[in-house]
Amino acid sequence: PPIPYQPIILLGAARSGTKLLRDLIAQHPDVEAIPYDVNFIWRLADPYLNHDELDPATLSSESRDKIVTQLSYYWRDSAFLIEKTVSNSLRVPFVNAVFPDALFIHLIRDGVDVVESSFRQWNSPPNWPYLLRKASSFPLSVAYDYAFSYARRALRHTIRRVRDNHDIWGPKYKGIEADLDQRSLLEVVALQWAHCVLRSRNDLKNIPSERQLPIRYEEFVRNPTDYLDQISAFVGIAPIIWDRIDSVTWELIGRGHRSLTEEQYRQIRPIVDQVESHLKLVG
Repeated sequence: PPIPYQPIILLGAARSGTKLLRDLIAQHPDVEAIPYDVNFIWRLADPYLNHDELDPATLSSESRDKIVTQLSYYWRDSAFLIEKTVSNSLRVPFVNAVFPDALFIHLIRDGVDVVESSFRQWNSPPNWPYLLRKASSFPLSVAYDYAFSYARRALRHTIRRVRDNHDIWGPKYKGIEADLDQRSLLEVVALQWAHCVLRSRNDLKNIPSERQLPIRYEEFVRNPTDYLDQISAFVGIAPIIWDRIDSVTWELIGRGHRSLTEEQYRQIRPIVDQVESHLKLVG
């Protein structure tokens, strides 16, 4: 049956501000939000794959129906449903195959700031209260799938943590485990950001321009009201008086540049510069 809502897919590398933007957009009475990243739902088409770069060729009609059904659990009766699982940055064609009329908003944040923030997450212990709140929001059938999927990943990652003293956090690009064996963790975090940004930008070339909107995080936080109005026009919803704008702060801009040591900055600068050069080249 036809999907009774318009999907809005918010793309962005982890720690790029996607949660902030999703929650602000979801203030609109015509928009509902999936309140957590739900990577395991998207991976139902290939749950045993060791990375997140899902191939649309693996998407059967049965898998698509299962993904749509479980994502639609969060929909009530609004015209739009916004979803922001960060691993979707690595699989835009797959997401487009699930939702062929989806609107894509791509949020891009300064790579140095993202790497500094992500690096802290990589080195932090699991946030069990958050994980429990997330699991409690699922229907029983989804919670079972989530628990099974998370337990399997946790076991595999525990083995790696014992061996290497860290776990894999965030989107898993192809080859991330090999990179962890050969490069510094900080470089891998930078490569994770780079893969997410470049894969999204390259794959969005095949999406009609009227279905995508790129936004730079730094510009958004300096003028959130104007950008939320721009998003309203792009999505096709009536403008409103936006609340919670005071939760938007530009003070985090440049935090990575201020916090990383000279040696850490030296490790990631070539990766970040290459991505920024590409973005300037393609616009």
